[in-house]
Amino acid sequence: MSEFRKDADAGEAGRTGPVPETASETPTEIPPARRSGRALRLGILLIAVAALAVLGSRWVAARWSQVSIDDARIAANLVTVSSEVSGEVLVVEVMAGERVEAGERLVSLDPAQAELVVAGTEARIAALDAQVEQLRAQMDMIRAQIDSRLAAARAQIAAAEATHAAKVAELRNVQSRFVRAAALADRKIVTPQELEDTQATLDTARQQELATAAATETARANLEVVRSDAGQIAVLERQIAKLTAEKTGLEAERGQRQIDLRNRTVSAAFAGVVDATFVDQGEYVTPGTRLLVYHRPDQVWVDANVKETDIRRIRIGAPATITVDAYPGREFRGRVERIAGAATSQLALLPSPNPSGNFTKVTQRVPIRVSIDAAGEDLAPGMMVVVRIDVGD
Repeated sequence: MSEFRKDADAGEAGRTGPVPETASETPTEIPPARRSGRALRLGILLIAVAALAVLGSRWVAARWSQVSIDDARIAANLVTVSSEVSGEVLVVEVMAGERVEAGERLVSLDPAQAELVVAGTEARIAALDAQVEQLRAQMDMIRAQIDSRLAAARAQIAAAEATHAAKVAELRNVQSRFVRAAALADRKIVTPQELEDTQATLDTARQQELATAAATETARANLEVVRSDAGQIAVLERQIAKLTAEKTGLEAERGQRQIDLRNRTVSAAFAGVVDATFVDQGEYVTPGTRLLVYHRPDQVWVDANVKETDIRRIRIGAPATITVDAYPGREFRGRVERIAGAATSQLALLPSPNPSGNFTKVTQRVPIRVSIDAAGEDLAPGMMVVVRIDVGD
């Protein structure tokens, strides 16, 4: 078989002619250009590997020293301004996105009806004031008259008492004379006629004493009548007190009406940014109707939902870095302010109790709040952010 192959090879060689000499088996040297290209590629590869190693180490370090949360957004206290009265909207002074200052007018309602009510209440108060003044003038007049009558009655009593005292003294004198005359008449020194005259004088003195006593009592009764007439002053005083109470009630009503009038001009309670308006000019609003919503731009924070597997690594006061999707490249600093005591699933309005018995374990989220050190108007509530919290593990 091998001889047949040799013959075949010989025949083939005879047909093709003599075999040329082969090249030298020594390897050919690589050109310098090719060597430099390979070195460049090798260097690039080494640099890429080193960069990947550095980035990988940083990523691993970040994974161990930070907790990254992308389920986070800017939050703020959105204050809803509502109408406290009913009325037609005259002017909406602001638009969404505008900044307002404390005390600046936001919405104006029609004040015409409220102004009429205030004017009517003030007119009723003025009428009561006029009535009170009239009663006081009447009371002053009656008081003056009664004072004059009291003085006259007291003078009359004094005069009557003086006259009565004089008649009492005169009666005693006449009684003494009658006693002496009667004794002398028994001794026949005084005539019967003289005794009768003395008796008549005594009777007259007695009558005069009784008359002056009655006059004194009449004067005293007149004094009591005058004093009873002084009760008219008390009646007038009660009427004045009643009108004064009515005036107090009307003044309170006027104050309420004035508040109602002031409430038709809705002003900003603090400086902030308007987020949305809900009414337009010409609309009729009632108490409780929402007019607009605004917030303080310097009082915003981040509400984030942390995986329950990471919550044990987070502490109150831990520093945080915040990046906002709306502003790539910008970083904000803050700190963890609050950690909720329950997961979001427990705070849901419609919890799912899983009555079927089929259970799929899902990692829960725990809400936290992160402050923002240098918040500004460019951070709007609702913006999505990424929070990286330094945990120092």
